[in-house]
Amino acid sequence: MRCFRGVSMEDSTRLGYCMVAASFVGFQFCFSAVSPQLSLSLCPGYSALPPVKRSEWDSRCVSTVHAMVVGLFCLYILWYDDAVNANPIWGEPRMVKLNVAITCGYLLYDLLLLVRYWRTLGDSLFVSHHLAALYAYGYVLSRGVLPYFANFRLISELSTPFVNLR
Repeated sequence: MRCFRGVSMEDSTRLGYCMVAASFVGFQFCFSAVSPQLSLSLCPGYSALPPVKRSEWDSRCVSTVHAMVVGLFCLYILWYDDAVNANPIWGEPRMVKLNVAITCGYLLYDLLLLVRYWRTLGDSLFVSHHLAALYAYGYVLSRGVLPYFANFRLISELSTPFVNLR
């Protein structure tokens, strides 16, 4: 079965899973290297934070980056992806799958972070939320179904930077 421009659904799915892995590595790099370096140079109080608060700060920075990338991409899809908007169930899911793959990589990164810093960040409801989202988005990645609804759900990520300001 061909899903777009000569690329089979299986190739598209494999590409999606590669994007999940790349996203996971990218967000982990942002947490481990980019956020600490930027925070040290832009926020003088960062160096005075205890390690637990630094990890929470870095986690929120990465969360905000994810939310902005995914949220803005969602708006683009909503406004300009006619195939998905014309057929919400089976519309051409290529761009939505890319966005969902980025989110799945982020969710896996965040699950690892929750486990690693369980005493300070861990919460069984967060874990449940992440696992449910991974299950649902796995359907979009593997089957290409309901792309409009997945995209519409991801638009809510645009509220994350405001939540992170607390």
